[in-house]
Order: sequence, then C-alpha cells, then structure tokens
Amino acid sequence: MQRRDFLSRAVALGAVTLPSAAHAQAPAPPPVRRVEPSPAPVGLPLAVRVGMTDWNLGKRGDITKIALARELGLDGIQVSLTFPTDGSPHLRQPETQVAFKQQALEHGVQICSLAIGNPGKTRLPFHTNPASAILLVEAVEVARSLGTTNILLPILGDSHIDMASQAQVDTFVAMMKEVARYAEQAGVVIALEDWISAEDNLRLLDAIGSPAVGVYYDARNIKAKVHDPYGEPAKLGARIDQIHVKNGQQLMRDPEQLDWPRLAREYEAIGYRGWYVLETGSPTGDFVADTKANIEYVRRTFRMPAPTR
Repeated sequence: MQRRDFLSRAVALGAVTLPSAAHAQAPAPPPVRRVEPSPAPVGLPLAVRVGMTDWNLGKRGDITKIALARELGLDGIQVSLTFPTDGSPHLRQPETQVAFKQQALEHGVQICSLAIGNPGKTRLPFHTNPASAILLVEAVEVARSLGTTNILLPILGDSHIDMASQAQVDTFVAMMKEVARYAEQAGVVIALEDWISAEDNLRLLDAIGSPAVGVYYDARNIKAKVHDPYGEPAKLGARIDQIHVKNGQQLMRDPEQLDWPRLAREYEAIGYRGWYVLETGSPTGDFVADTKANIEYVRRTFRMPAPTR
C-alpha cells in the first residue's frame, strides 16, 4: 500500500469511528435553584441588589442600556426578549447573546432577569395560543445562555387570565406543565407577573406543580388592579422569585398609594433575598437624577434578611 493510500484510508476510518462534538453527551444541567448573593458574616445584613428594566432605561432589547445601567449605579438590568420584524438584532440570536454577556462583563452589570416582550397580536394571549409554549421554551434557552435564572412572563394586559374561566385556567396550566420540564432542566424559574390575587396565583402554581414556575411580584399592579397587597408576600412566601418596584408617576420616596416601608418589612419577613427591579420613569424630567434618587430610596428602605447559621 502506498503512503498516500494509507493516509486516505486512515482519515476515512477516523471520520467513521470518532464521534463528533455535536453528538457528544452534554453534561446534566444543574437543578432549579434561586441564586443567592455572596454570603455575609452571620448577623450582618446582605447588600440590597437593585436592577432596572431595559424599557424604562429607554428601549427594550437595546444593548447600550447595559452601559447606562452602570453609569446610573445599578447592580443589574432586566433585558427583554423581543420579536422584531425588521431584521434588527434580538436575543434569540446566539451572536446577540454573546454580545450582551460581553457588555455585562465589561461594565460589571448583572443580567438579573429576562422579560418576555410583546410577541405580537398574532401570538397573544399567552394562555390560549399554542405558539406561546414554543416561545417560552426558546426563552428558557436564552436565559440559560445569558446566565440568568429568572424569566418574567407577563400574563396581564392582552394575556390577562380570567380565573373564573376554567377553560382558560386549564389551558394555561397544561401549557406551563410542559414548559416547566424544560425550565427545570435548565435551572431557570419562569415567574408570572399578573393582575390576580395571591390566592389565585397559588391556585395556578399548585396546579402546575413545578418549582420552576413562580411569581414575579409587583405590588403596585396588585394595588391598581386587585386590592391592597399587604399580607400577600406572607401568603406567597418563597414562591416570589423577583420583585418590581415603582410608584406611578412619582419618585419612590414621594407619598403615593403604597406603604413601601411596610412592604419592605413584609419582604424581609419571608426571607426574600432576590433583586428589587425598578420599573420607574422620570417624573421631574431629569432621568439620571430621578433614577439615582429611586436607587438610593430602595437601598435605604429595603433590607435583606441577615444570614443565620
């Protein structure tokens, strides 16, 4: 056998017998868990982590808002999964995910959660449209790639669930049971932001029956659409995965409809150690000054439970 023939056959044999990297066994994903801040000495409170939504920073899915978050003194940013029809970049693209991670690392800002943006009228509402399950599974993969363990799923507005409609409840629960299997494997929690009571949220979560589905709690939404939120954190407990804070058209420090110090005590009492994510605007017209004032208020008012042995 000539040397050239020998090498040709060796290469062909290697191509047949060696498994490709694409078909190699992937490592098992981590179990679902809440990411906690770094441990502090026993008896000392943990630092409050403050994030902000990218849409309140200016625009959904805009990578430049990461740098702005750092300039404002935020610890994190809630980024949006968008569905543009004009070919602009979005987080469902792997190259865009890489760019977001690089920017977050460069500016020292954590991507604290992924929010589902408006997928368009043809894909709404989430609780009745079969396409929404596919979008949610896709969102789970995006969240895992970005390194965040939380997804905000809004079931309000056009996707508000009528809890008096058993058909709507059953359809949503059936969909979320299937989506939750993927979220569990990815170590991601899908948190429901809604306009329903704590009791109705527990009804949904108990029916879904997965630790990968929780609540994205927004007390002002509850106050505006349902009833006073006081006492609800105690009912929901550890099922609150992340929290929005906002004060309507005013600064967080201004008197409004909610007693924020009271709510802060309720969040601390249930042992909440997650993010407080601003969903605030600029009532004075000075966005930088207003946002810094809101950040300072949250850090002064909210507390993390002290670690115990």
